[in-house]
Amino acid sequence: MPIMLNEITDEALKEKDAIYNILKRWIVEGKLEPAEKISDLEIAKMFHVSRTPVREALKRLEAQKLIVMKPGKSTIVSEMETGNIEQWYQPMAALQQLAARIAASRMTPTHILCLKEINEKFRIAIEENRYLDSFECDREFHDYILRIAGNEYIIDFCNTLMLHIQRLEYKHFRTGGNLMQSVRDHQKMIQAFEIKDEFMAQQMMLNNWNMTVLSLHAILGQTPGE
Repeated sequence: MPIMLNEITDEALKEKDAIYNILKRWIVEGKLEPAEKISDLEIAKMFHVSRTPVREALKRLEAQKLIVMKPGKSTIVSEMETGNIEQWYQPMAALQQLAARIAASRMTPTHILCLKEINEKFRIAIEENRYLDSFECDREFHDYILRIAGNEYIIDFCNTLMLHIQRLEYKHFRTGGNLMQSVRDHQKMIQAFEIKDEFMAQQMMLNNWNMTVLSLHAILGQTPGE
C-alpha cells in the first residue's frame, strides 16, 4: 500500500476517529485501490500507534463494506459494484423524496438559512475543484434534510444505502459533468422549502438524484437500465 505521510499530520491525529477517517478517505478517493492489500502493522507504524486502534478502524471499514477482512489471510479494499447501480439509487431517490416532503412541512427560517449556507459551501468547493469537499458538502446538505424530516427509519435506510454508493458518489464528483446543476437543484429545493411546497421539493430531489445516476452511467460507459 502507498505511504501517504503528508496527510498524517499531528493535528489530524488528535481526532478520536483519525485513523478510520483517513483510511476511509483514501479508499473513497481511490488512493487505496480496489483489491489492494492493507497491512494493519504497516498502518500502525505510519500512525505511530499500536495495532489495536488500527484493527478497530478496519472493523468499521469492513462494516461499511469498504474492505474485506479474511482472518489469518489478508485484508483488501473491496471492489466497487457497478453492475446494477439502480438497485441502490432507486430506493435512495424514493427515500430522499419522502424525506423532502416531510421536511417541507417542518422547515423554519433557521433551517432555510443553514441549507443556504451548506449549498454555498458546496458551490465554492466545486468552483475550486475540491472534489472530496464538494462530495462531503452534498452529503451534508442531504443529511440535514433527513434530520429535519426526523424519521429514524428513513435515516437508517439512507445511511445503509450510502455505504454501498459512497465511492460511486465520489467518482461522480471527481469525473462527473456539470456539478453546478446540483447546486441549482439544491437552490430550487430550498425555494420549495421556503414556501412549503411539498410537491416541488420532492420533484427537485428526484431530479437531483436522477442527474447523478445519468452521470454515473456515462462515466461507467453504461446505458441506463443495463
